[in-house]
Amino acid sequence: MRVGLRISGFLAFAVLLAVAVLTAWEQQPRGYRPESAPGDVFSAERAFRVVEEIARRPHPIGTAEHARVRDHLVAELRNLGLETELQEGVGKYPTGLQRDVLGMGRIANIVARLPGTNSTGTVFLTAHYDSVASGPGANDDGVGVAAVLEDVRALRASGTALRNDVVVLLTDAEETGLLGAEAFVAAGQDGRDTGVVINHEARGAGGPVLLWRTTHPDDTLIRAVQRVAPYPNTDSLSTTLAGAQTSGNTDFTAFEPGELRVLDWALAGRSAYYHSPLDDPAHVDLAAVQQLGDNSLALAREFGDKDLTVTDDTDRSFFQLPFGLLVVLPFWVIIALAVATVLAVAWVSRQLRRAGETSLRRIFGAAATVFVAAPLAAGAVYGLWEVLKAIRPEYRPLFVDPYRPEFYHVAILVLSVAVLGAWFVIARRLFGAMAAAAGLLCCLAVLGLALAILAPATAHVLVVPTFAAAVGVAATFAVPERWRLPVLTVLLVPAAIFLGSATWPVLQTGITTAPFLVAPAVVLLGGLLMLTLTQAWPAKHGWAIPSTAVVLAIALSATGLAVDRFDDNHPMSSQLIYALDADRNEARWLSREAPDRWTRDLVDTTAPTERFAELWPTAVASGPAPAEALSPPTAEIRSDTTESGQRTVQLRLRSTRGATSIALRYDTKPISMRVAGREVTPLPDTGFLFQAPGPDGVDVHLVVPTGPFPLRLVDYTWLPDSGLQSYRNPPNDIYFRQDSAGAVFTTVPGL
Repeated sequence: MRVGLRISGFLAFAVLLAVAVLTAWEQQPRGYRPESAPGDVFSAERAFRVVEEIARRPHPIGTAEHARVRDHLVAELRNLGLETELQEGVGKYPTGLQRDVLGMGRIANIVARLPGTNSTGTVFLTAHYDSVASGPGANDDGVGVAAVLEDVRALRASGTALRNDVVVLLTDAEETGLLGAEAFVAAGQDGRDTGVVINHEARGAGGPVLLWRTTHPDDTLIRAVQRVAPYPNTDSLSTTLAGAQTSGNTDFTAFEPGELRVLDWALAGRSAYYHSPLDDPAHVDLAAVQQLGDNSLALAREFGDKDLTVTDDTDRSFFQLPFGLLVVLPFWVIIALAVATVLAVAWVSRQLRRAGETSLRRIFGAAATVFVAAPLAAGAVYGLWEVLKAIRPEYRPLFVDPYRPEFYHVAILVLSVAVLGAWFVIARRLFGAMAAAAGLLCCLAVLGLALAILAPATAHVLVVPTFAAAVGVAATFAVPERWRLPVLTVLLVPAAIFLGSATWPVLQTGITTAPFLVAPAVVLLGGLLMLTLTQAWPAKHGWAIPSTAVVLAIALSATGLAVDRFDDNHPMSSQLIYALDADRNEARWLSREAPDRWTRDLVDTTAPTERFAELWPTAVASGPAPAEALSPPTAEIRSDTTESGQRTVQLRLRSTRGATSIALRYDTKPISMRVAGREVTPLPDTGFLFQAPGPDGVDVHLVVPTGPFPLRLVDYTWLPDSGLQSYRNPPNDIYFRQDSAGAVFTTVPGL
């Protein structure tokens, strides 16, 4: 392992670092096709015309603007020559989205069919056409809708009919709980035996288009992506983690229980614009739209001509290399590589011991320190973000990144490097340079083998680069001295590529992921790159490197604080609820967030009183509000009968002020419940919230125990549309979050 002089070692490290940077850069969207592009290809500029039309204003379900967007899209699809209809019905939260209050609503999915010549199944091109109340939804999900329409236009322009049916499914009410997709699956119209869904989503306004979730088994899906997708931007670690988490839901969550095979694509960069007034056409990245459309059009053609009755039978391990190359491997290959890595590292350790350069005790001691270094880096990065939130409290309510996060991103990387450098200095001093290097390999080999056995879909991120590095180190014992460093450097290129993919692109998905994904990747994969520095690291001033990195991380964070400020073009989100108790003619302002510079005139840290707290249990701030003349919702008792110890009640719920949603809440679960004709099972703990009730209201059928059964009724409107005399528009540098509302609640009499 005597691999070179000091300058050569640093030059080799610089080359590997450049490979990591170029790998991250290569994944970023660049360029797009203009409107004048040939008709049979995807043009982001053509797709953008659709975005401009449907994202003029917010269009949440139950509003007039939502109806305008729906009618426009129906007309566009019919103009493209597709058989188009509205699937109207009632949707509810899918089984994978469970809450104490069940979300339901009246939906209108747009379904358009392009028949195949000899169909073996259906290819669904899906996106949702509703937006949140707080933003016009140009990216979420106007871009997805536009991509689907442009895909279909390109398919029609090619003049070649596909074998399989292609169905455009523009779902409704995704933002309020995936209601449209659930209703589509529940209606049994999904071709679930042979259907493939290409879903288009956005949790931001740019960055690389990510395939972040797939259904399982995934072999057929991933093989198709490998063959034709020009920008795969995925790996089985990411799709495994995304599938296991529940904080980010798309229509995927509704499609999956219907046994459809789903590829879930999404934009996730520039997330500060997500669900905000700035999610408008001016903040659409046409290069990202081009990536999204090129992928989905290629996959539509691929699945459109395949025999869709051939189903997946296994999962695969997969990862991306530069230039859109997706490597797909069976799990046994990953397990075999993991075992080979352990054997190679054992051989290297034996050679070092025989050469008298270190001992097994020192190697194992150094390996133990690596197990500590990765969580320390995670803790340091987590602590950095907590410190930044303490300095700038406006960051605390964010569930997305700041508007200008780049300095913070670099600070996270540099701080992780500082932990890596500190580990090497300590390990070298305690155990020696050779033991530190061998200990790193030993730790990664053991971790890789454990992952390969327990979660083989995630193991490639450690197994592949560690195997190559172990072979490279082993080769230094067999080649002439002048070739040792070049050979090692070449075999460390996989580690550099994996490091590039696991850092900047992952940071773009959100700072909150950095402690758990980015920081460990820098320590473990970056540690492999440092094998070139085993002999080059300065002996006397080794602490200068991690110390400088810490100072630089602090300087970058301070610069980020100075650069990233809220203003009229980068407004801060605020959350506020006006709640009127119509029974007592008492009102309060409530907030789920601590008072900010706008809401502090209305709320303080006083907890809401009992009746308000029961309906808004997550509120942490409240304040008195004037009781305004808002008419409460009504519950007409259409029948009330008792038989065999059970009471059957039929109600019709209405909002007398045209609210966009209405809720029925109870303290004790009923025996059974049917809402707007849909049986509700399992029963939610505290009630339901129904979107778009319309002027005719919502019929509810309840079976409850005999005796009194108290119910409360609440209706909600978007706060700026509530008609409150006491409401004031916030300044231009503040906007209300989508869960801000004007609410009126009352007890249902006679029960």
